[in-house]
Amino acid sequence: MSANDIIVCRDLGTRFGSRWIHRHLDLAIQKGEILAIVGGSGSGKTTLLRSIIGLNPIAEGSIEIFGQRLDRLNGRAGRLLRQRWGVLFQLGALFSALTVFENIAFPLREWGGIRREDICALVALKLQMVGLRPEDASKLPAELSGGMVKRVALARALALDAEILFLDEPTSGLDPIAAADFDRLLRQIQADIGLTVVMISHDLESIAATADRVAVLSGGKVLSIGPLREVAKVDDPYVRDFFHGSRGEHLLQSLC
Repeated sequence: MSANDIIVCRDLGTRFGSRWIHRHLDLAIQKGEILAIVGGSGSGKTTLLRSIIGLNPIAEGSIEIFGQRLDRLNGRAGRLLRQRWGVLFQLGALFSALTVFENIAFPLREWGGIRREDICALVALKLQMVGLRPEDASKLPAELSGGMVKRVALARALALDAEILFLDEPTSGLDPIAAADFDRLLRQIQADIGLTVVMISHDLESIAATADRVAVLSGGKVLSIGPLREVAKVDDPYVRDFFHGSRGEHLLQSLC
């Protein structure tokens, strides 16, 4: 653990009923990095993400964000902390009956205290940030391509000037061109505003294009964490299958 760690999980345990998902899990996420979390089916990737953002209770250990323990926060303090991060859920999770403008404005109105004219200016700024046009603001989600849906969801996640961005399978459902475009956009935004990004992904090409470090979950713990090339050397069945298939080997060779 270091002073640069912005999220720290210590001896973390999560469970559903009598079934433990994580046990004695330790993880430190550094300020300003993009960390990809990978693992086999049932390894608890989404459960870990949901626990970090406070949607799942933890059974053991602790989670600290910005030096504050989640289990000791409530009321105004918890509300203020949650305003410092944004979440992009799998497939975007836009409100289907709301326009693009209304989707992005939703968190601004939900937290309150922002004037209408300021909301309009902020929505316009976020649209520009994710590469969408002003005229896209009046469209409904059903009128958007898959890539545009992800961009709108990203704009909504960043509406409150989040310092941490959580992503659950951000390129899921996108064709290779749209996925590569999203990867470039994510990397550009992260570099421009210094975001810390935590993402779950099965997309090895996306991980290679964006992640500074990769954390592999296995057996309820973090099996390995580090740059992609280092993690790929770990002697583990999942690591071998995921990183050393035909596509994985090609990508690893391109990184050398």
